[in-house]
Amino acid sequence: MSEALVITSGKGGVGKSTLAANLSLSLADGGQRVVLIDADTGLRNLDVLLGMENQVVYDLTDVAEGVCRLKQALVKVKHNEKLCLIAAAQMRDSGSVTPAQMKDIVGKLKEQFDWIIIDCPAGVDRGFRTAIAGADRAVIVALNDAISVRDAERAGALIVKAGLPKPMLVCNRMLPEKLRKDETPAWQKLGERLDMQVLGVVPEDEEIRYALQEGTPVVRCDCAAGAAFIRIARRLKGETVPVAEIREKGFFARLFGRKPVRKEVKHGE
Repeated sequence: MSEALVITSGKGGVGKSTLAANLSLSLADGGQRVVLIDADTGLRNLDVLLGMENQVVYDLTDVAEGVCRLKQALVKVKHNEKLCLIAAAQMRDSGSVTPAQMKDIVGKLKEQFDWIIIDCPAGVDRGFRTAIAGADRAVIVALNDAISVRDAERAGALIVKAGLPKPMLVCNRMLPEKLRKDETPAWQKLGERLDMQVLGVVPEDEEIRYALQEGTPVVRCDCAAGAAFIRIARRLKGETVPVAEIREKGFFARLFGRKPVRKEVKHGE
């Protein structure tokens, strides 16, 4: 049975789009048929994150307005043919796609895909309402700071008010020292404070920056953040895997602050 999942945060800059892209690719690597929708009209970036900025012809607004057929806006992602992207329009405002249109588009996509992942724009205005309209469940991305937590609380309340189940939580950029096993971890406290099930924890990892610079998805890198995204995908499918994992850098990387040695992990390895 197909499921539509919206990835939101309440505020920008918390790594929401990075999670959406890497979660989608992880699900596709696991054999699922996945479509990733960039609902951030006017500020699209998923095509860049996936190295596809020159492949987009039609976008989500074109589909909503009947400029093109739905299948014409589906672009296969080069990293895995089971993953497709529908890009957001760059030169339109957040009202160019209505909640009813989003719901209709998602309904049609459910006939072809196992997962529809919707990357929600930051904030809780029209774009937020449109993005959540087609979703069955929601994931909120939050940092372990007061502003992010407050915005996550607000987004969570609006999601429940819209009739969706209580959202799941992904704690992003968690510092390694906050993952110690000898005390209650910060991610657990954050989940309790927000009263949300913690779906996963992504540690602070400089490899994300290197991956973005090189146009490589983080899940294709042998790094802690990539492993975390894969665990989130597995937990989303119902598998029993740890919420968080401690992965220490090598001694010399810690001592000299050097970039860790990294290899690209190919699909299927």
